[in-house]
Formats: sequence, structure tokens, C-alpha cells
Amino acid sequence: MDLKKIFKRLILLDLLLIVLIIASVFFESSEVTNFNTYFENDYSNALLIIYGIGLLIYLINLFLLYKFKSIGKQIYLILFIVFMVLILLSPPSAMDPLLYVLDGLGMTNSGAILVFLYFTPIKKEFDKK
Repeated sequence: MDLKKIFKRLILLDLLLIVLIIASVFFESSEVTNFNTYFENDYSNALLIIYGIGLLIYLINLFLLYKFKSIGKQIYLILFIVFMVLILLSPPSAMDPLLYVLDGLGMTNSGAILVFLYFTPIKKEFDKK
């Protein structure tokens, strides 16, 4: 199978996972909601705003990757590192099983995209333009 086609499908899968993760947050159980509100503070609200801005940049970056724009490759790695640091700085939070699985799939997909960007012939597609 063509690597470009697989890479584009990974990008679309990442977009689908983002939509599913956002949708699943609205269907959290009451236990999870109560636990998460217990650890809520002003710092959490600031992180939520940063996550929102990061998500918007991430969505734009997915489009750049889909179109094989060279700037998308660097932005993706930077966003990946920034989101990992933000996750480490976040307060404790609980997740429903569905959200937990979707989050794991999202991280796995991000790893696959990074492998494609830096260790497969796809990396040459970003140097052409």
C-alpha cells in the first residue's frame, strides 16, 4: 500500500479521535465529574485555555500535514512536546473507560505519525515543497 495514503489516513484518524474525545467528555459519569471538580482550581482554568489554543493550532497543523507542507512537520513535533509537558503539569483527573481508550489510541496514533514524519520515505515529501 502507498505510504502517502497510509499517512493521510493516520491524519484523518487523528482528527476523528479528537472529535470522539471531545464528544465523550460530554458523556462522563457523575463519579468522574465529581472527582474532576474536586481538583479544579484557577490553575486548571488557565490550562484549559492553553489546551484550547493548542487544539486550534493542532487542527491547523493536521491540515498542513495532510497537504505535506514542510512547516507542519516541525510544528507537529513542537506541539507533541508541549502537550506532553502540559499533561505532566495538569492536576489529577479521572476518565471513563471510553475516554481512556480513545486517549490511548490518540497517543498511539501520534507516535505513528511521528514515525512516519521522521523515519519513513514520507519525510522526503515534506522537503519537496
